[in-house]
Amino acid sequence: MVREDPGAASLALVRGIVHLDEPAAVFEAMLTGWERQQRSRGLVETSVEPRLAFVRRFQGFAEGYPREWTPADVEDFTVSLMSGAHRRNPATIRNYHLTLRMFCDYVTSAHYGRVRECAERPETVPAQICFDFNTIAHLQDDEGRPERRPFSYDVMETLFDFLDDRVDRAARSGRKSGLAALRDAQMVKTIYAFGLRRRELCMLDVVALRPNPHMP
Repeated sequence: MVREDPGAASLALVRGIVHLDEPAAVFEAMLTGWERQQRSRGLVETSVEPRLAFVRRFQGFAEGYPREWTPADVEDFTVSLMSGAHRRNPATIRNYHLTLRMFCDYVTSAHYGRVRECAERPETVPAQICFDFNTIAHLQDDEGRPERRPFSYDVMETLFDFLDDRVDRAARSGRKSGLAALRDAQMVKTIYAFGLRRRELCMLDVVALRPNPHMP
């Protein structure tokens, strides 16, 4: 018995079945296979679902399926994101480019049989459409909006002093808010010290706070 990869085309498309809308069926099978491939890597739903939604969004913008996509579609989509009242920042656009590149890598990979599946059907073979010449490169450490500048050392010191004073005031008041204030202060300092994201902070456990003998 041959074991198929989680994202193999044969797991989503049944041979010998004629679909009323062949391109749409093949596209949905691609998304289903890509979803399985990502989940087999241990990615959570909050990572997988936005990627699938974006590929559907790009398909609607291009008004065609992967076999019809070209690098020009990426360029037109990028221009649409950089103009108008709801223009996106470079980091967001680069994330879109990365998602689309990963999807195209999947559908053109020989491991999953997508190219062979398309070649056996009455349609052209999909190709990679994201390249260095039509996608945004990561050139700067900080790509945030100017009005959302990073905190300076003086600002962080003022914030820590405020948090410590808040703990002292709560302790002197004799109320139960002292422990909560201390918890909040430690959370902020831990985020700053280790560069944690919000989810990483929420998932911390006691074992994560133990010293690592292999690290200085």
